[in-house]
This record gives sequence, C-alpha cells and structure tokens, in this order.
Amino acid sequence: MILKICSFLLPSLLVASSAFANVSAYFNHNSRSSYTDPYRRISRPGDNLEEVVLAEIRQARRTIYLAVQELRLPLIAAALIEKKRQGVDVRIILENDYNFDILSQRDSGEGEYEASKLLELRALIDANRDGRFQKEELESLDAIYMLRAAQVPIMDDTSDNSQGSGLMHHKFLVIDGKTTIVSTANFTMSCIHGDVLVSDSRGNANSMVVVESANFARFFTEEFAQLWGNGRRGNFGQNKTYRGPMTTTVRGARLTVQFSPTSRRYNWEETVNGLAALYLFKARSSIRAALFVFSDQIIANVMQQRHEAGVQVGVLIEPKFGYRDYSELLDLMGMAMLNQRCKYEPGNNPWPRPATDVGLARLPRGDVLHHKFAVVDNRTVIMGSQNWSDAANFTNDENLIVIEDSAVAEQFSQEYARLRRSAVIGPIPWLKDQIRKQEEACPKVGRN
Repeated sequence: MILKICSFLLPSLLVASSAFANVSAYFNHNSRSSYTDPYRRISRPGDNLEEVVLAEIRQARRTIYLAVQELRLPLIAAALIEKKRQGVDVRIILENDYNFDILSQRDSGEGEYEASKLLELRALIDANRDGRFQKEELESLDAIYMLRAAQVPIMDDTSDNSQGSGLMHHKFLVIDGKTTIVSTANFTMSCIHGDVLVSDSRGNANSMVVVESANFARFFTEEFAQLWGNGRRGNFGQNKTYRGPMTTTVRGARLTVQFSPTSRRYNWEETVNGLAALYLFKARSSIRAALFVFSDQIIANVMQQRHEAGVQVGVLIEPKFGYRDYSELLDLMGMAMLNQRCKYEPGNNPWPRPATDVGLARLPRGDVLHHKFAVVDNRTVIMGSQNWSDAANFTNDENLIVIEDSAVAEQFSQEYARLRRSAVIGPIPWLKDQIRKQEEACPKVGRN
C-alpha cells in the first residue's frame, strides 16, 4: 500500500511568533569541536552536550522542568540540586524503569542489555573499584540518590496508577519558560560521553537543539504540565490530551512541534509520524536521514514516492536494527526478510528501483547511532525523541520538532556527511545469505 500523501488534512496549527529568540544545534561527535570528558578524562572530538545543559541550568532563576527517559550524570544532578537550594522550582519526570538509585536496584535478569547498563552504572559510582558503594560515592556520583537525598521532586510514568506508558521517552528541558533543550540523548554516560567500561567508546551519536523562545517553551511546558498532573498523579501515554502540530517563528526560522502518543482513533496523518511524512513529501531534491529505528511502513512508502520522483534518498540506520524483518531499510534496498513465523511484515513494499545510498552507520566500539533526524532539501530538519516506529507513534511519550531554517539544516547535513563517510552502504553478503536461508527454511505457502 502506498499512501496518497497529497490528501493530508492536518489539524489547524497553533501559530505564534517571538521577537527575541535563537536556535542552536549541537552534536556529541562533531568533528569541528572537542572537549575533555569530565568523568573519564578522555580528550575527544565533539560538542559536550552535558555542558550545554549545565550552562542553561546555571541561568535558571524561576523554573526547571526536566522530562528525560534516564538521568545518570552526577554533574547535572548536582546543578539541579543547587538550583533547588536557591529557590528554583525544579521538577523531574523519568521513565519508571530508570527511577532507581544503585542501592534500591535489584538484578532483574531481564536480559543482556539491562545487565550491561547496570554494570556501567556500578562502574560509574564505584569510583575506587572496591566493589562497594561508599557514602561519598553515592552522594557525588549516583544521580538519583543525590536528587532523592536533596528531596528534588521526581515523578515517573507509573504515577497515573498504570504500568507506565510504553516508554516515557522524552529528552527535554524547559527553563524559566523561555529556554527549551530538545535532545535525542538521554542524560547518561553512554548517550553523551561514552561507556565507562569501554575506553574506545565516545558516546552514542546524538544531537541536541537549544531554542530561546517563550512561545516554543510554552508548547513543551504544556506537555510537561500534562505529564506532571497534580504532582502526585500525572497523565502519561493515552491519558494525555491530544494536541496537533503547533508552530512558532524563531528569528526567521519556522518551528513546528507535536507530541506522541496519538490514539488510533485519529487518522495516521494526524499523528507525529504523519507530521514527519508531511515534510518528507515536500522534498524536491534530497532526503538525508540518520535513524536509530525505522519501522514505519507508511513513511517508507512516502519516501518511495519522492525517490520515484527523482529525489535523492540517503538513509543510515543503527546496525542493531537495520537488518530486522521489520526494518524499512530492507524496503529501500528492494529486499524483504521473513520473520520467525515465516511471514513478511504487513504491507511490506520492497522498492522495485532500490535506493543506492542507504545502509548502516559504523561507530566506535560500544557506541550506537541514536539519532532520529532527517534533512529535507538541506533546508528543513526533522528531529526529536521520536523514532520512526509504531511504538513511538501510538504508545510512547515522545516529541518531534520540525525546524525550517537553512543554517540549522546545514549543521545536520554536515553530521549526516560525517556518518556517511564511514558507513556501510548497500546490503552486505551476510544479509543476502540470511534471506536465502530463511526462504529455504520457510514453506512458500502462507508467507504473505
């Protein structure tokens, strides 16, 4: 099925303007800047995303509203505590799976990924490597322990008496109702600086945007207010009120934002992924995307339409998710993979004329491509916490912003070009062999 995107009828946009505003973009693998990791003391290329956050926190005078899936960086925790002591209203919302300090966490046995994250956290906090957690280590290195001890208000997505949204996946910060930080990075070592236990790691590839605009901040403050509720019981996931796209002008740049999840009662075009598709369909010359996960079939169909119209399509995917049966990267390559039930993804649509500039990102050992951005015609940027997936669209608490500004787009284009230089383009022999083996093992009847 190919979506007739030209029939889009989006809700009316809430439009505002701001006389004094600014938009700045940062990348923790930026080859044009460098810094020293404050924890591992490693000098490395990139923008220090933690310092960007700290600089804005230091300016706070009235309010700091933070919604982030995971917070483990002690310097950020210490800065938030200091602001609370100064009388600033500091509030934090986390994903419930990460709302714990090291003393309250028990080994869950949920899997290799969770176990490795816990090992990293223990290594960060156990500074003297004696296998125990000293009081001074907890008070200076365990971010959640520090915040709880200072009685900084923390809420998670189980506070609405549910089992939580799919994920409280936001990564944003609103300060004094005028400054907004929107990040693809969680506030952790692995997402920003690099894994504690892997010396070659330089952090998952991420971006961050800082917007100085009261109107833009209002959109995120309203989202935070819905999540926070009365401070004891919030509204997460489908318990939030649906809001369509909202737009403001920031020093000539047009910014549009929308929040997930969207109920399936609405048309797909009214969802956050629908907003992304709307701007992708506007492409006239190029689409360049760097994505952690890409599994939304309709977005892939929209990109195919632009590809067939002569638009140059380049897509880089995180290797962990690039060669899965649900990955739309396979569609772009003109390939299909059967799942464990010998079925193809519903609506599967391998491109008859495959894209030739798509593939897998390649990063230092221990790091992953955590970006969620696309650049359209080198003028429009689509980014935020939202992966291009059904879970992000219909289940998780997420955000997506569209920045129509050539200067910001150029920065994201440079990041794409950096990733492209080391990427693996096209299907690797393993993929072709894996598809052949699955087809031989699965009966031909009932594959659709």
